[in-house]
Amino acid sequence: MLKSFPARLALWLGLLTALLQLPAPPAALRHALASPPASSPAEGGSVDAGRQLLEMSLRIAEIDKELDRAQESRLKLQQRIADSEEELELQEERLQERKQQAGRSLASYYMGKQEKLLGALLHVRSLGDLMRALDLIDLVLRGDRALIAEYGERSARLREDLDQLDQERAKLAALELQLTQRRGQLDGLRQQLELRIAESDDPEQARSRIESVQQLWETEGRDKLRSYFKALAKAMNQLPDWLKEHPEHLKLDAGGYALTLPDDTLNRFLQEQDPALASFRFVFENGQVAASGSEGQLKLEATGRYEVVEKPKNGIRFRIGGLRFNGLELPQSTIEELEQSFNLGFYPGKLISFVRIDSVQIEAHELRLRFKFSL
Repeated sequence: MLKSFPARLALWLGLLTALLQLPAPPAALRHALASPPASSPAEGGSVDAGRQLLEMSLRIAEIDKELDRAQESRLKLQQRIADSEEELELQEERLQERKQQAGRSLASYYMGKQEKLLGALLHVRSLGDLMRALDLIDLVLRGDRALIAEYGERSARLREDLDQLDQERAKLAALELQLTQRRGQLDGLRQQLELRIAESDDPEQARSRIESVQQLWETEGRDKLRSYFKALAKAMNQLPDWLKEHPEHLKLDAGGYALTLPDDTLNRFLQEQDPALASFRFVFENGQVAASGSEGQLKLEATGRYEVVEKPKNGIRFRIGGLRFNGLELPQSTIEELEQSFNLGFYPGKLISFVRIDSVQIEAHELRLRFKFSL
């Protein structure tokens, strides 16, 4: 039976009153209902965009540094070429003098001196005169031969120096082309960075973060990274001597030796070599080497692998696959500069002179080297 309108109105008012008397939901629940989830795709995209901006700014800083180094090399090369050109001009002048002297000696020898010297032999009257005449002939001919030989040697050296100068000029031309290309790339990256900053949600905040990261990298990060690699290179050079005192890691194997080096052992060795490496650690896993160190607000990470090399001598060398500063990827130019400046290799010649490294393997927390006899 349908209720009358006054009765239905009284029921609705009663329900409304009951709802108003219910306790309010917790603040966290109110916020969750009113806001989108923290891990929404939009925010994830914003984080990725911010990371890309910071990594691009580091790339710009490193290219800028690379250009400084290249410009310094260019100036040194130009000075070396100028010095070589000046020296070669003097060499050419001296060479012309020697050429004229050698020519006079040859002309004198072939156009009369030979007959005069032989005629002197015909007028000797005693054994003593003969010996003196022979000594004089030998002295004259020796002087002529020396002048001619000196001219030939100077001429050969001049040709070598000219060839070297041509190579230096070609190197300078290639370097100037590289500088032009890198400057163009740098200008393009700067324009792209400015465009992305302008398109970001908060350009001022983005610019502030970029400036902070760049300043930290320029004032502390780059120097700390290089100090780590310098200390590591020095320590790795001492590793063969250390292994001689710890032969338990080296075992005789069929046709050679096998070296097993756990990563915790390597880390203890590094800390013994340099206290600055106390916070730096190597980890061997999944066929790769992971190395990391932290100090204050700096965190540096490198991943890579060891590979067998034959030049300049047999050994293993660390090749960097990735480099990160406070979680941000550093550019390839930084990796290349570090590999050129610091060698984190291991060379067995100091350990056992008659063996060579045949293979290298990275297993769970162990570096394994296989040596073969090389007699």
